[in-house]
Amino acid sequence: MEKKKGLIIGVAALAALVVVFLIVYNINKPKPSSGSSSSNQQTVADNSGSDSNADNSTEGGNTDTTAAGSKNITIEVKDSDGNVTSYAVSTDADYLRQAMDEADGLTYSGTESDWGMMVEVVNGEQAIYAEDNAYWAFYVNGEYGQYGIDSQPVNDGDTYSIVYEPAEVIAEPEGSKHIVIEVTGSDGNTVTYEVATDADFLRQAMDEAEGLTYDGTESDWGMMVETVNGEQAIYAEDNAYWAFYVDGEYGQYGIDSQPVEDGVTYSIVYEAA
Repeated sequence: MEKKKGLIIGVAALAALVVVFLIVYNINKPKPSSGSSSSNQQTVADNSGSDSNADNSTEGGNTDTTAAGSKNITIEVKDSDGNVTSYAVSTDADYLRQAMDEADGLTYSGTESDWGMMVEVVNGEQAIYAEDNAYWAFYVNGEYGQYGIDSQPVNDGDTYSIVYEPAEVIAEPEGSKHIVIEVTGSDGNTVTYEVATDADFLRQAMDEAEGLTYDGTESDWGMMVETVNGEQAIYAEDNAYWAFYVDGEYGQYGIDSQPVEDGVTYSIVYEAA
C-alpha cells in the first residue's frame, strides 16, 4: 500500500514538473516582432518605389546603362569628296587609337610598325602614297598632328580630324632668270614663251621652253638651227634661214654660246635670204 502511494506521489510530481516546464517555455520562446515586420514591409515598399522610379527613367528615354567616359571628344573623317562624318565619343582612352575603336561606325586599317599603325584605309577608302598619291592626315583642333594614332594623347573637349589629302606635286624650283623667247614664222605670226631658267646659254633655255621644238646640224661650233616648230629654213633649199636677236639686236652668237641674262627677250625669226 505504501509503495502504491509513493508511485502516485512520484507521477504527480513529474506531471507538476512538466507543467512548470511548459509555462517557462511559453514565457521565454521567440515571438514575432511587429516592429520588425513593419520595417520589412517598408523596405519592400521602398524597393517597389525604387523600381517604379527606374521604370519611369527608362520610359523617359535613358536606356544607356553604360557609364560615360570622363573625356568627351569629337572624331571627324573627311573623305576624298570633301564629305565629313562626325563621331561624338565619350571615352577614358589615353590615346587616339583606343578612342577610334570606340567610335560607333568608324572603321580603319593600316600597316603596323614599331612606331604604331600607319593608317591607310578609313571607312573603306584607301589613301596609300605609293599607290594613290594621297594619304590620311591627322589634325588636333585644326592643327597638324605631331603623333600617330597610337601615341596621340586624348584630351577632354578636343576634336581629332582624319583628312584624305592628295600628295602635293613638288614643283621644280623656278629659275633665277626670267626671259622671253619669241618665234616668228614665215607667215609673220609670233609665238611667245616665258621661261624661268638657270641656263647659262640659250640652247638650254630653249630646251626648257614648253612647246618649243627645234632641230639642225651639229658642228664643232654648236648647232646650226634649221627647223623651228616644224618649219624648215635651210638656205640652200629654202633660200631662207633662222636669224637670232637679243632684245631686238642681231645676235652675235649661236644658240650654244649665246649667254642668257635675266629679263632679256630672245627672238628666233624666219628670214628670207
